[in-house]
Amino acid sequence: MSSLLKDIRNRLCKLSGEDYFIISQCSNTIQVFFSLIGLLVLVILMCSFASALYFTEHLFHSVIADIGVGIVWGYIVTNMYVLLLYTISPALLPTKSGKKQKYKMSQSQFSFSMALRIFIVILLAIIIAQPINVFFLKSNSTTLAFDIKNLLSTNPLATFYTVIVVVVFLLPIYFKYIIRNLEGFYEKKEKIERQIVLNDYNDFKMQYKQHLENNIIKYNKSVWENLMPDLSKLERLNPTVYQKFSMEIKNELVPEKIEKFEYWADPPFDTVKKSINKNILSEEDLLLQIYPKSN
Repeated sequence: MSSLLKDIRNRLCKLSGEDYFIISQCSNTIQVFFSLIGLLVLVILMCSFASALYFTEHLFHSVIADIGVGIVWGYIVTNMYVLLLYTISPALLPTKSGKKQKYKMSQSQFSFSMALRIFIVILLAIIIAQPINVFFLKSNSTTLAFDIKNLLSTNPLATFYTVIVVVVFLLPIYFKYIIRNLEGFYEKKEKIERQIVLNDYNDFKMQYKQHLENNIIKYNKSVWENLMPDLSKLERLNPTVYQKFSMEIKNELVPEKIEKFEYWADPPFDTVKKSINKNILSEEDLLLQIYPKSN
């Protein structure tokens, strides 16, 4: 593959909504699918811009307003679409079920939330397609809403163009499911995401530890300062007792080493409980504890 094609493929991969660093470490097949997704996202951006441009032309009749609304609408729709596309990724981090993650799609995984996301994508596609229908099929009316209704009811090409736009919106979702069955991408993504979570959690524990230890030092200092007036009086009255209590207080007011207690065996995912070995005594041991034998 030439350097130009590689550069185009890499730029398209960045539009797919996934981490390009992970994509770049995967096989050529996976990179091709992500570049196709990026290409379709670019097409969706252009269609959204063109649709909004033609729609606002019927409202404002101003080139500046048409272009401005077209850019904003295209940006909003494309970002919504990329966000929806990103949520189609499988769950990668451990769950409380304790089951090993499976990236391949099965019919049981097609949940209500997935159907709702696909419905939103189709709805966006249908909305985007209607002004494009009017533009290409050149309806004679000056009322855009009437044109849309009239074309959908009388012209089969309007339905055909709408279906084409819907297919363009749905193809990236289909490609993402194909990528699930190609080993490489989600395995690497899971490893990276797991490490990010672990690093952040370790940083949190270190900050937690330092914060509590510093608070203990401040507390000890405050207690010592509050006791100093009374200790000074005691020293004048009875130096021996003063030395005794002073040493006891100093032994108590020492810095503490704090370690966060982990209830789970796999923090911070908290999916596996620690195994607790309990030494259960017999009834006889209980009685001996209550009524110890005299020597």
